[in-house]
Amino acid sequence: MKVNLISLGCPKNLVDSEVMLGRLGERGYSFTSLPEEADVVVVNTCSFIDKARREANRVISQIASQKRPSQKLIICGCLPQLEGRSLFRKYPQVDALLGSSDFHRIDKVLTDLFKGKECLYSVNEPCFLYSSSFPRLLTTPPSYAYLKIAEGCSNRCSYCLVPRLRGKYRSRPVEDVLREAKALANLDVRELILIAQDITFYGGDLGQRSSLLLLLEGLEKIEKIQWIRLLYTHPEHFTSSLIQAIANSEKICKYIDLPLQHTHDEILASMRRPKFEIAERLIENLREKIPEIALRTSLMVGFPGEKAKHFNKLLKDVERLKFDWLGAFTYSPEKGTPAYSISPKISSQVKKKRYRELMGLQQSITLELNQERVNKTYPLLVDKEKEGHCQFQAPEIDGKTFLQEKHGAGEIFLARILAVENFYDLIGKKV
Repeated sequence: MKVNLISLGCPKNLVDSEVMLGRLGERGYSFTSLPEEADVVVVNTCSFIDKARREANRVISQIASQKRPSQKLIICGCLPQLEGRSLFRKYPQVDALLGSSDFHRIDKVLTDLFKGKECLYSVNEPCFLYSSSFPRLLTTPPSYAYLKIAEGCSNRCSYCLVPRLRGKYRSRPVEDVLREAKALANLDVRELILIAQDITFYGGDLGQRSSLLLLLEGLEKIEKIQWIRLLYTHPEHFTSSLIQAIANSEKICKYIDLPLQHTHDEILASMRRPKFEIAERLIENLREKIPEIALRTSLMVGFPGEKAKHFNKLLKDVERLKFDWLGAFTYSPEKGTPAYSISPKISSQVKKKRYRELMGLQQSITLELNQERVNKTYPLLVDKEKEGHCQFQAPEIDGKTFLQEKHGAGEIFLARILAVENFYDLIGKKV
C-alpha cells in the first residue's frame, strides 16, 4: 500500500513526520509524493497561529475534495489536538484523527482502518516522547538532519498555545539523543540541527541544567558529524558556559537563533517574556566572545496594547542591532491564552502595515550584510548539486548559496561568494 504524507509547520513537526514514515516503512508500506496515487494520505498539521491553521484547513479541504471512496485520510498533529472531534463534522471524509503525541500509533490506526473500523480518534494528553528506538525516514537533503532533543514547553508566554498543544517541557536523555545522532552520522549526515521549543532549557525539567553542554560534548566526538547548529534558544536560559562552548568548538556553527518577540519592556511584560536588557546583554556577550557569530531572531508585531512608541523602539533596536536574519509575524489572538483578553486590540490594517515596515527594514540590513560577504571565502555544505549553505545560513530558514558548478551532496569545501541574489541568497564558487 502507498502512503502520501504531507508535513506542515516547523522542523519539530517534520521530525514527527519522519518517525511516522519510518514506522510505516518498517511495516512494509511504500511511499509516494502524489496524493492521487496513494491509498492513504496523512496530513501532519500545525496550529500555532491562525495562519498555520488556515494552511492546514486549505490542505485538508483540497485533499478531502479529491479523495477516492477507497482512500483513507488521516489528520494528525496540533490541529486535532486543538479542535478535537469537531474535525469529523467539518470534514466527513476524514477517517482518523491523531493528536500531537499520538503520531507513533499511525501503524496501528492504519491496520484498524483497513479492518473496516471508522472515525478512529486518538487525541490524548500530550506526554509522549519518542526515542532513538523509533526508526526515521529522513526527508531532508542527505547533507543535514534535524535532531529533536526535547518536546513541549513550560515557559508559558501569554500569547502561546504550545503548552496546550504539545504539553510540558520534557527532555530526552543525553545518551538516547547521542544514539540517534550516531545513527544519523552512519547515514552520512554532515550537519545536525538541534531543535526543541527551547533548546537552552534542555535538562532543566530534570534538574540537570548542564545537559546541553554534555550533549554538545558528546556530539563533537562523533567523527562524521562536521557541523552542529543550535535553533530556538531563549535569552533567559542562555549561559556563559554555552557561549564559551560555542566559541571554543570547531564543529558548533557560529550561528544562534534567538527569538526575542519584541524589544519594549512594556510589551515584553504583557507577553511574559524576559526584559530586553537580558537579551541585549546576551547579544553583546555573543558578539564579544564570538566576533563572527551570525544572529537570527523572530519578532511579533501588533500585540494587544502595542502603541506607536513601542513599535518605533522596536524598529530602532532592529536597525541598531543588525541581525543577520529576522523573521516576523503578526499577533494572532488564540482562545485559551492569557493574551486573548488583553486590550486594546490592534487592527489588522495596522498590524500588516507594521509587519511590512519591519520586514522592509530588515531586508535592507540583510542585503547590506550579504554584500559585505562578497569576495570573501566561507566553508560551505552542499545540499543539492548546485545549492548549499554556509554556517551563517540555516537551511530552509535563511538564504541559500547557489553554486556555479555541480557538486555532491554532503561535500564541505571553501567557497568564494561572488554576488548577492534577491537580497537573501548568494552566488558562490568552490575555491
